[in-house]
Amino acid sequence: MDIAGIRLSWKYTEDYYKQYTHDTWNESAPYYTPVLKNLDKYTPALLAAATPRPGDSVLDVATGPGEPACTIGPLVGEEGSVLGFDLSEKMIEIARERARELQRPNVRFEVMDAENLDLQDGSFDLAVCRFGLQIVTDPEKCMAEAHRVLRKGGRFAATVWGPGERVPSIHAIIEPMLKHATPDETGYIPTPYEMGGPGELVAILERAGFARCEERRVTLDWTFRDEEQYMDSVLKGTPIGHSLGEEDEAVQKQVLRETRENLKRWKTAGGIVMPSEAVVVSAVK
Repeated sequence: MDIAGIRLSWKYTEDYYKQYTHDTWNESAPYYTPVLKNLDKYTPALLAAATPRPGDSVLDVATGPGEPACTIGPLVGEEGSVLGFDLSEKMIEIARERARELQRPNVRFEVMDAENLDLQDGSFDLAVCRFGLQIVTDPEKCMAEAHRVLRKGGRFAATVWGPGERVPSIHAIIEPMLKHATPDETGYIPTPYEMGGPGELVAILERAGFARCEERRVTLDWTFRDEEQYMDSVLKGTPIGHSLGEEDEAVQKQVLRETRENLKRWKTAGGIVMPSEAVVVSAVK
């Protein structure tokens, strides 16, 4: 099972899912740059909600290859610091190299599990998470841990994807994949959009103990040179390609045919343009 829930016969377990997430994001890490360029477009909206301040101690949850940690570094200044963490060692290697190249001495990275942080209570002013909550095994535990390590009055901000029909950049391929998915024994098929409905993520934050929880939505364009760049990005730069590769060859071919058909809707004279919605939330401890 993976984030798209694409298995012909499987049983959901948290341990299996966490190991699958670790392994597949390690595989995708070297090919993630085209995806990162599109995700970077949402960073200004996230930072507007997060309001990093000079001197802040910041935690970047599921940082991937180091964003938005590297962007936040200069905003908190020499008196501030940023710790980015991720479950994937390969992503952390890339993040550390990016921090060196960008000369971010106040930004560091560690391999860590978002649901079991090896960090002291009340040790951060701000925690952020850019499109990581829909990847972690248990978002409720993740947000409870973020709440624990924040100081009283500390802030939290995150982005997750909106409903599938509003996120064609992912749904163009996920939709045909889900047609061929088999639910687990309870009838459950997970998707990348489970916290994207009105108030869904706010409700989780409130259960974790956060206050003044707010959400807004922002739609920005994912752009690709052409159909082949799109396919290469999602199949290599995310675990979707690994997941699809586990299916029968006939299923793989059908999914790819349907994906290419879906992409026709988003073709323009300048390439493929896919307006995709993110939910931006903010909260305070």
